[in-house]
Amino acid sequence: MTRGTTTPNRPRTADQTDMSGPESPPAASAPPRLRLRFAGRVALGALGLAVLRGPLGTAWVLAAAVPGAYLAAYARTNLDANRSPDGGEPFARLGTANGITLFRGWLAAVLTGALVASPPDPRIPVALFAGAVGLDAVDGAVARRTRETVLGARLDGATDALAVLVGAAVAVALGSLPAWYLLAGAVWYAYAGSLWRRRRNGEPVYDLPPSRIRPFVGTAQFAVVALALLPSVGGAGGTPRLTALAGVVLAALLGSFARDWAAATGRLGRDDPPLASGRGGD
Repeated sequence: MTRGTTTPNRPRTADQTDMSGPESPPAASAPPRLRLRFAGRVALGALGLAVLRGPLGTAWVLAAAVPGAYLAAYARTNLDANRSPDGGEPFARLGTANGITLFRGWLAAVLTGALVASPPDPRIPVALFAGAVGLDAVDGAVARRTRETVLGARLDGATDALAVLVGAAVAVALGSLPAWYLLAGAVWYAYAGSLWRRRRNGEPVYDLPPSRIRPFVGTAQFAVVALALLPSVGGAGGTPRLTALAGVVLAALLGSFARDWAAATGRLGRDDPPLASGRGGD
């Protein structure tokens, strides 16, 4: 899981956690064509959920619609950031990389249904989770070869966080992971919310320094949740080894977030100018 920083696929900045949109000075508004194309993607996602009502059931689809609506609202709020990290006008097209990231989010949203209904095949939860996190490397590679956007970086972090939160919740519901592992899914939202509040209060927020450890810590969360969702593990109370591994990687994740929070808030001492200071939108 990331602050947009689990993998080296997207720019490594604290701005990837922006929960409300770009800071001042205000960026140009998203072109009407971009908003229309995004609405089409949302409609396609809703149609996909409707199709799944037959094999998965109404309760499953309704549960999936909740995080799906959240992710769609988050993306729509940040459409103005569909621009190069170097600045410029927003692009009129979402781009292939952002489309893949949105599909990853859709898969994570569908996985939520496993919290309220039993899957017709016990392999469905792990397949959905594997798709949601496995495509993380794909959208980043496509972005590097085509174009990287601020929107893509934000969506990448939000999608990873949603996948880990939902995947961990399903694993806990299956009895494969202890309830305390839900912290792995909640920590991104606490981190992002803290930086958002600093921006709103006019406090400085800094870029994150490069880290060789950060990608491995995030990938470890993916691995633990994927193992916990395997049919041979789910419903069996987990295993002592898996629980121990979950504890180690969770401790590493919390330590990584704590260090990044200290760096992003300037508590480690910074000589570079902040990414944001002053109230957004003022």
